[in-house]
Amino acid sequence: MNFKIDFTPNKEYYKEAYEEMISTYKLKKWEPIFALLLIVFGLFIYFTIKSENLKFIPFIFIFLGIYELVKFYSEKRKWINNRFKSNIVGKNFEVEFTDDHMVHSGPFSNGKISWDGFKNLIETQKGILLKQENGINIYFSKEIFKNRSEIDFILNKKK
Repeated sequence: MNFKIDFTPNKEYYKEAYEEMISTYKLKKWEPIFALLLIVFGLFIYFTIKSENLKFIPFIFIFLGIYELVKFYSEKRKWINNRFKSNIVGKNFEVEFTDDHMVHSGPFSNGKISWDGFKNLIETQKGILLKQENGINIYFSKEIFKNRSEIDFILNKKK
């Protein structure tokens, strides 16, 4: 089975891609919850500690929680903004899938990637994520495929 897709990335595409990539990372998706737990734990210690000499300890937990929250959301904003500033937004990409490889062509580069070059092919809630042995991850929204059989074709290329 051979087929082609084409798409034009926009800000919504990059937001979705980031969210879907994060959902596949074991620890990264839990960072905001961990940060909130640090803050709550720090507040709990602050109101329950009796010793005046140890009153600084809760502020360490609160500070670490706030730091983790800010870091998590600023990394997301930075990642999306870097993609949005890359001059690729609004330019068309074409990707051809064959039994042996994937061929991509875009405004700045063309290439061919063998299926053996992918470490993992993951179906996410809103798309599929192609993780290479090394290099960048490639995300495709399910909306750009004509039918489910195209998605299944790609996912069946797992090693």
